Amino acid sequence: MASKTEQILQALQTLLGTIPSATVLRNTALPTRIPAEGLIILRDGDPGEPEQSLGGVGGCYYHHRVEIEVIIQHGDADQRQSRFDNLLLAVAEKLAASPTLDGLIFGITYGRPAIQLEHEEGATPILGGVMELTLEYETPSPIA
Repeated sequence: MASKTEQILQALQTLLGTIPSATVLRNTALPTRIPAEGLIILRDGDPGEPEQSLGGVGGCYYHHRVEIEVIIQHGDADQRQSRFDNLLLAVAEKLAASPTLDGLIFGITYGRPAIQLEHEEGATPILGGVMELTLEYETPSPIA
C-alpha cells in the first residue's frame, strides 16, 4: 500500500488528468515537443518538516509544497496567451472542485503562477508558469 503522501500526489495527478486534452506528467523533464493542447507537469515538491506534538504522540502535520507547471507552445502570441489562460482556468476549476482530494487532505492553497516566455531562434515560443500549491494533511508517522 502506498504512503499517504504518495496517495495524495497520485490523487492530484489523477485530478489534473481529467482536464480535457491536456497531457499530464509527473516529475519529468520538459519534453522536446509540447502537445498542442498544452502540458501540465506535477512536481512532488517538498513536504517540509512535519509538525508533531511533544513526545511524538499523535500524527504528523504537513504543509507540503508542490508545483504544477503549465506550458503552452504556439506560434501566434494571442493564441498562445489564450490557451495558457484557459489551461490555468481549467487547473483552478479542478482544484476548486476537489479541495480535499476526496478527504485525503485538509485543503489546498495556491496563487497565480509567475509567467515566463521562452523563445529560441527557429523554434515556436513556449509560454509557461509554475503554480505553487500547499497541501495540508496529516499522516500517522513521518514515513507513513
